[in-house]
Amino acid sequence: MAVTAKKRTEAQSEGGAGRFLREVFDELRKVVWPTWGELYRYTLVVIFTVIVLGIFIGGTDYLLGEIARRFVYNGTAH
Repeated sequence: MAVTAKKRTEAQSEGGAGRFLREVFDELRKVVWPTWGELYRYTLVVIFTVIVLGIFIGGTDYLLGEIARRFVYNGTAH
C-alpha cells in the first residue's frame, strides 16, 4: 500500500513535540543509572585521570620549553 503525501503529513503531525518528549521519557526509564557509590568512584577516577594528564602535559611542556630555550635560542633571553 502506497503512503500518500497527505497520510505522511498527518502521521508526522500527530503527536509532534509531545509525542517526542513522551518517547524520550520512556527511553530514560530504561536506562540503568549508577548507584551513588559507583558515581563517587567514577568521579574520583575522572579527577585522578585529569590530574595525572595535567601533570604529564605540563611536565612535557616545561621540558620541551627548556630544551628549546637551551639549544634553539642558545641561552639568549627573548
